[in-house]
Formats: sequence, C-alpha cells, structure tokens
Amino acid sequence: MLQNINLKSHHNYVAFFLTLSCNLKCPYCINIHNGGSRVSQAHRNGLTAEEWIKAANRLVLRDDLPLTLQGGEPTLHKGFYKFVNEVKPDIKMDLLTNLMFDVDKFIKEAPVWRFNRVAPYAPIRVSYHPGQNDIDELIKKTLKLQDAGFNVGLFGILQPNGSLRDHILKVKERCLDIGIDFRTKEFLGEYKGKLYGTFRYKDSVNASELKKCECRTTELIVDPSGYVYKCHADLYKGRNSYAHILDENLNEDMIDEFRSCSFYGDCNPCDVKIKTNRFQEYGHTSVEIINVGK
Repeated sequence: MLQNINLKSHHNYVAFFLTLSCNLKCPYCINIHNGGSRVSQAHRNGLTAEEWIKAANRLVLRDDLPLTLQGGEPTLHKGFYKFVNEVKPDIKMDLLTNLMFDVDKFIKEAPVWRFNRVAPYAPIRVSYHPGQNDIDELIKKTLKLQDAGFNVGLFGILQPNGSLRDHILKVKERCLDIGIDFRTKEFLGEYKGKLYGTFRYKDSVNASELKKCECRTTELIVDPSGYVYKCHADLYKGRNSYAHILDENLNEDMIDEFRSCSFYGDCNPCDVKIKTNRFQEYGHTSVEIINVGK
C-alpha cells in the first residue's frame, strides 16, 4: 500500500505527462526547447493505465489544485478513458489538449464531473497552433463539448511574427463574440536571433554558458515513465529524476528540497517565466533558483 502524497498549500501544479507523443509538429514546440528530440522522448516506455490510476489514487489534492493531464497529446495514451473513469472520485482533472481527437467519443466516455470545477480558467484548455490545427474545426468541436456540459477554453501564442500575431488576435475576437473563452500566452524562446519571454532569472534560457545552481520547484511533474523531476527541462530531456511516482517513500516534503543542477542556462522557459499561478494571480514562477555559479 503506497502512502498518500498530501500536496501543500504552496504547491501550485500537479501534472501527469501521460505521453510525449503528439499528432502535431509545431516547429516552436516548448517540449523540444533548445533542440531536444521529441521523437526519442516519445519512445520512452510509458506507464499503463492501471499504473497511472495507482499513482493518482495516492494524491491528496485540495479543491483548488487539480491533476493536470498533458503531454504531448494526453488523449493519445491508449488507456486515457480507463484512467479518467477509474481514478478515485475526489480527484478533479484539467486537460491540456490540441483537440485533435474524436469529440463524440470523448463526450460518450469521459465523465463531465471529472473536468468540471470552480476555477478562474477552463479545466479543458485547447492550444491553437496556426498551420497545424484548423481553427474552424476547433471552434466546432469546442461548441460541441460545451453543449455536452464541458468547460472549454482556447489558447493561442502571441507570435513575434506580425501576421501570425494579428491572426491570433482576430481569432480571439471571433471566439469571444460567439461565447468561447480565448486567451493568449506570451511567446517563449528565440525568433530571428532575439530571445522572447519575461524571465525571473537572468541568462537562464538559451545561454551560451552553462552554470551550476541549486533549484527547487512548486510542482509535482511526472513523465510518461512515472519519473518525477524538479523542472520541465529535466523532464523533457529525461535527466536527473529524483523519484518515481510509485516509490513507496515519495512524499510531499521531497518536492520542497533544493537540488543541485549543472544546467543553469538551459532552463525550460516554462519553469523560469513570470506568469500567473493557479488563481490567475500574476507574479508566480515555477522554480526558485539560488547559488548560481557557485
């Protein structure tokens, strides 16, 4: 019998990366930040639905802290519907998706109550990627899910490219006019030699020199194989896991430990950007970094 993991009040995010496989091929994908190989990542041996259920059932989460399912595209996991139906009822879930799945099947097989909760943002959050998924199809699917009782929101990246940025803003206006929540996110990474993003730590992203540091997270993030990491950069590259989600001795206190790192400068933008927390309050950063270069 695994001991419970009781997430603390300052723990801001819990995510199961069910798979890193994706049915889109966005060239700016944050999952392959700084040249990582999504192909090799996606081929890691993944947990079965039964193992993911066992892992989720040890979590003790507050009403304001859901279990977020993401990837890759999480619905590509062959046990997705078994998982969302059989995890204990007190676990509410969020879903990050590109919506490239059969919505009729989702409506039939995914319980509405699992993805509905009181929150300042939609539990089902759809990423729109121009040139990869079609906005007309996304709108159609979103309206269908809403009619079935699901709370769905669309998100787009404010690209540095002027025409793409204008397109995203026009799509946002269109969606809001028909009752679909559409929000924009900051572009993170390099474009035409310029680094974009509002980062808390200087030279933490795409730096020419790597340094040592100590780092701790506010998040419990678990890769497709069940390994737990202190940051997204480590997770996506499969390095320096500090536990496995099915380890008997894994507990909430381990999340709070500062851990040594030799990859400061290769941080994933998601970890070091200044952003909103789960309450949509601006000023949060996923990790705390100290002793850079020491």
